[in-house]
Amino acid sequence: MLNGSPNLKKDLRSIRENGEPEIHERVDLRAWTALGVGGLADLLIRCRSADGLQRALDVLATHGQTWLVLGAGSRLVPPDRGLRVPVLNLSGGLGLWELDLDGAVAGGGANLAQLCRAAQRTGLSGTDDLLNTGSSVGGAVHAATKGDMHLAPVLDWVEFTRPGRAIERVQLPDRRGSRAVINLDLGRSVVVRARLQLVSDQTPSRSGQSAWRRRQREQRPPRSADPLFIDPVDGKAEAFLTNAHCVELKVGGARLSSQRPNRIHTAKTARSSDVLELTRRIRDRVLEREEIALEPAIRFVDEDGEGIDL
Repeated sequence: MLNGSPNLKKDLRSIRENGEPEIHERVDLRAWTALGVGGLADLLIRCRSADGLQRALDVLATHGQTWLVLGAGSRLVPPDRGLRVPVLNLSGGLGLWELDLDGAVAGGGANLAQLCRAAQRTGLSGTDDLLNTGSSVGGAVHAATKGDMHLAPVLDWVEFTRPGRAIERVQLPDRRGSRAVINLDLGRSVVVRARLQLVSDQTPSRSGQSAWRRRQREQRPPRSADPLFIDPVDGKAEAFLTNAHCVELKVGGARLSSQRPNRIHTAKTARSSDVLELTRRIRDRVLEREEIALEPAIRFVDEDGEGIDL
């Protein structure tokens, strides 16, 4: 159970304004993650605004608590035993986005794939690599600082916060076409908002519209994550997985896709342990046959929210 949980819950309820933060106990995590796996969260704190998030973070810090963040389409893989660490859910205004003439401003909890599909419908391009990314915007920003190149080329600026600190904004250099890692140390910060720098297609071609419709038909099923592994600097993870004959490998209710080899699917019967074991087997096979150590794009944690190494 949470350390000092009665007092923590009491203090969280004492800072409620306009109905937030919401406090939920014993929450089934399968409904909150892209892969639909995990046990029960002892405590889920739902924040709909930056002010509510800041108040919640300050209380957690006062109690010496760490936390995990869940946005829409989270790529977190919590354990089957559940989570003792508090879980922050970013919803409301923190889960929305707004499109403009050459980009989008999105809350950290916004579903990145949904944002990208909306951008393409309005004639904004530059999101092809993000259409099947099962991630929140905040999760994708954190991944971009650790080597994931999917969001990095279009990330314009990032706003983040941490306990006892006002919201900070970092403007990033123009990175369109770049595969360099974003040099930004977010640490335990929570991403509040980010802006994507896109390109306005004034006269979308019929072929472009057809391609968009084709991608709509090929959207990932509800229980999947794409990519499973981050592309290494010297190639595509998908190619390494194919060469190592990993396509359609399966453990329990988790399997690798046959159409997109770097995508993982989960059945309703899947467990977090299935996903972890499958990811380990694939990584070991690629390391043995291709001599490449792939880095997972999904995040495995234990009951205390600490990362699990493969």
